[in-house]
Formats: sequence, structure tokens, C-alpha cells
Amino acid sequence: MKLRKSTAALVAVWIATFVLYVFVKPATPDHSGFTPIANTIPKSMISSAQTK
Repeated sequence: MKLRKSTAALVAVWIATFVLYVFVKPATPDHSGFTPIANTIPKSMISSAQTK
């Protein structure tokens, strides 16, 4: 199967994008010092707000 020039260019761009992502991948931030969003509001505040 012979590839057209446009298909070959598209494949080359996809491969180049993947290689660039692998080598310049952004670092994942470490949020070990922060509490999760779900634990920031006490449950008593949520239940009292719903009963009003």
C-alpha cells in the first residue's frame, strides 16, 4: 500500500507530536501538603445549610 504525501505528512506530525510530548512532558504537581477539596467544608455546615 502506497501512502500519499498528505497521509505521510499527517503521520509524521502525529509521531513528532508524540515524541515532543514524551521528552517535554510537563511535571505532575505534587499536592501532598494540601487537603482534598471534598474535606475542606465540615459536614455539619452542609447539613445545617440544607435544613434551613
